[in-house]
Amino acid sequence: MKLGFEIYTSKVLECRAFYTQYFDFQVRLEIEGFVILEYKKKPYYELLFCIPHSPFVNPIFHPEFNGRGAILQMEVKDVEAEFQRIKKRDIPIKVPLVNEPVNGHHFTIQDPGGLLIDIVQYT
Repeated sequence: MKLGFEIYTSKVLECRAFYTQYFDFQVRLEIEGFVILEYKKKPYYELLFCIPHSPFVNPIFHPEFNGRGAILQMEVKDVEAEFQRIKKRDIPIKVPLVNEPVNGHHFTIQDPGGLLIDIVQYT
């Protein structure tokens, strides 16, 4: 099974650049207004970005994501090293590195389309 997460955003190109530059994704398919990214180490993990009101998708999918109600979680082996890597790249931190009973040791950033990304290490 592949697992994909699709976001409708007017910032398709910015999201493509963000994930390929900072998180080791690569473009699997790209046409005007739409891109499929796959994680290089596990290509069955995909992120898809599409412009709102795209003519090649069902109208039920047309509204643009408003940045609320969804979080992409990325589990890493060393969250402190990942935190330092992100800080060095000047990506704004939305939630600083914290340790919580439910969410583990984590911090949160946001992609150009407004999706929150929680980077976590469970102990």
